[in-house]
Amino acid sequence: MAEPIKKTSTRRTRVGGGRISSRGVPRVTRNTKIKTGGAPESGNEVKTNGISLRWKIMAAIAAVTFLTGILIFIVVYSNAVDQLDAEIDAKGERLVSTLASIDDSYWYHAIHRPDQRMTTLDTFLHRVDPTDKWRKSIAQAGAAREQYTKLVRSNGGDSKEEVKASLNAILSGNLWYQEQHNRDLFDNLTAPFGPLGSLEPLFSLKEEGSEDIKRLAVVDVSDGRNSSVTANGRSEITLPNMDSNEAIAKKDTFENKIPVRIFIRESAPHSPYQLRYYAALSLEKISDAKSTLFWAIFLTVLLAVGAGAGIAIWISTLITNPLKALMNDIQEVSEGNLDHETIPRSTDEIGTLAGTFNKMTSALKVAHEQEILQKKMEHQLSVAREIQENLMPKRVLKLPGYDVAAFYRPSQEVGGDYYDFIEIDEDHSGIIVADVSGKGVPGAIVMSMALAFIREEVDRTQNTSPMGTLTRANRMLAQNIKKGMFVTALYCILNKKTNEMKVASAGHNPLIAWSAADNKVDLINPKGIALGFDKGPVFERTIEEGTLRLNHGDRIVLYTDGAVEAMNTENEEFGDDRFIQLSQQLATRDSNQFLNIIVGKLDEHQGDGPQHDDITIVTMRYL
Repeated sequence: MAEPIKKTSTRRTRVGGGRISSRGVPRVTRNTKIKTGGAPESGNEVKTNGISLRWKIMAAIAAVTFLTGILIFIVVYSNAVDQLDAEIDAKGERLVSTLASIDDSYWYHAIHRPDQRMTTLDTFLHRVDPTDKWRKSIAQAGAAREQYTKLVRSNGGDSKEEVKASLNAILSGNLWYQEQHNRDLFDNLTAPFGPLGSLEPLFSLKEEGSEDIKRLAVVDVSDGRNSSVTANGRSEITLPNMDSNEAIAKKDTFENKIPVRIFIRESAPHSPYQLRYYAALSLEKISDAKSTLFWAIFLTVLLAVGAGAGIAIWISTLITNPLKALMNDIQEVSEGNLDHETIPRSTDEIGTLAGTFNKMTSALKVAHEQEILQKKMEHQLSVAREIQENLMPKRVLKLPGYDVAAFYRPSQEVGGDYYDFIEIDEDHSGIIVADVSGKGVPGAIVMSMALAFIREEVDRTQNTSPMGTLTRANRMLAQNIKKGMFVTALYCILNKKTNEMKVASAGHNPLIAWSAADNKVDLINPKGIALGFDKGPVFERTIEEGTLRLNHGDRIVLYTDGAVEAMNTENEEFGDDRFIQLSQQLATRDSNQFLNIIVGKLDEHQGDGPQHDDITIVTMRYL
C-alpha cells in the first residue's frame, strides 16, 4: 500500500449527532435554563386567598380561651351547685335525725293523745323562749324530772295530786316555772309517757332556722291513715314512696310551684311504733343562689373570653404585621427589584427570616447576573456553534469507487475537533482530521483558524503534498494562537487516478489502514509535532510524509483521541487496541454501518458517564 495521489473534485458531507448520515451532522443543542418564575401581578400589598394567618391565630386563641372558659364554667358551677346541694342535704338529714332522736313513745302519744301533750309539735316549737330560758330551765329541772319519775313509780300513778304537790315543792325555787304558761307546758310535758329529757334535741331545731323549713312532721304509718303531728305546715301529710335503700330517703318535688326537697327517715327497726320522720325544705333560696351563681360565673367567663379575644388580636398583630411587611418585600423582589432589602422589625424568628430573605435576595441577584451572563455566553456559543458548523463539510466526499462516511460529536457546545474534505484539483482530494488542545470557545477559535489557514494554503498553492501544506499552515498558526495551545492533525491526499495516498501527521493519532488482501491492519504514523508549538525550524525538521496504495476492498480510518479515550463510569478507557481491533472486524461493512457500530460500541462503553472529549471519525473504503 503506498504512494502519492493527484487532484479530483470532491463533495462534502457530514455525519452527526451520533447518527451516521450522508446528509450531514445535525447540531448539538442544549436546553436553555428556564427563567426564574413569573412574578405575581404588581400591587401595593400581597393579596391572599382563603383565611388569613391573622384570623387563624385569632380564631385559635379565641377557641382555646372559649373552651377553657366553658370548662372552667362547668367545673366551678358544678362544684358550687354540689356544695349548695350538700348543705341543704346536711340540713334536711339533721332535721329528720333530730326528730328521730326523741323517744318514739312521745311522738306516738303526741299524735294520738293530744289532750295529754302539746296539741301539736308546732305549739311546742313556737312556745320555745327565744332567750333559751326554756332550755336552761329544763336543765335546772333535771332533778325534778328524776324525782317525778320516782314518785310516779312509787305511787303507782294513783295519787296525781300528791305527785304534783311533790313536784311543785321541787320546782318552787325555779323562777321560770313560777310563770303560769310555763307551768302548764311543764305539766303537759311531764304527764304520763312524757319523758322530759328526750325533748332536749328539739331545741336544736330552732338553731337550724325556720326560713327554709316548709314543714316538719312525725307520721304514724301503722294504720295506713298517716296520722301525724306537724310543725311549720299543714297537718295532712302525703308521704312519697320510699324508693331508696338509704337510711334517709330524699326526693325533689314542687309544692305550690315552689321547689322543695323532702327527707324521710323510718323509726328504728326495734321500735314498737311504725313512725316516719318527715322534713320538707324549700329550694327557692338555693335555686336563686344557683341562678345568681350561674350568671356570675357566666359573665366572668364571658369577660375572660373577651379578654382572650383582645389578647388574640394583639398577638396576631404582633405576628402578622411583620409577616405582612415581609410579604410585601417579597412581592417587591418578585417583581424584579433585586436591589430591594427588607428591614428586620423584630429580633425573633421573623426578624431572622427577614435577614435570611435579604441574604437570599443578594444570592438571587448574583444568580440573576450570572444567568444573564450565562445567556450571553450561550448566545455567543450558539453563534460560535453555527459558525463552526458552517465551516464543517456539508457532505461527505463523493468519489467514484469509494465509500466515505464521517462522524463528529463535540463534548461541549462547540468543539475543538474538526474534519474536512478538500478538493485540490481534478486528480487529488484531501481528507484532514484535526484536534485542538482545549475545548469550548478557545478550542473552537483555534480550530477555525487552523481550518482557515489550511484551506487558504490549498486554495492558493494547490499543493498536493500534505507535508508542505501543514508546514506553511504551521507558520501562520504559530504566530496567531495563544502560547501553550496547539493543534494535532492527520492530513491525507488521494490520487484518484493511481489510488495512491500521501499521509502527513502533526503529532496526531496514526492512520488505520486495513488490507483486504491479507486482512491485516497497518498503522501509518509519519513523524511530526503538533501545529503551533514552533514557528518553523523545529516543525520543518521533524515532519515526514508517508505513502500508501489502496487496493480494492481496502479501508482507512482517521480519528481523534476522543474516540479511543472515551471513559466509562469506572474511569476505564475504550483504548487504542480495542478501537483498532473493532476497525479490523468491521472493515468489510459499508462505511455508514462501520461508523454506526463503532459509535454504538463507544456509547455502550461510556454508559451514563460524561463525554470528556470531542469524537471525530472519518473512514473511506476502496470498493
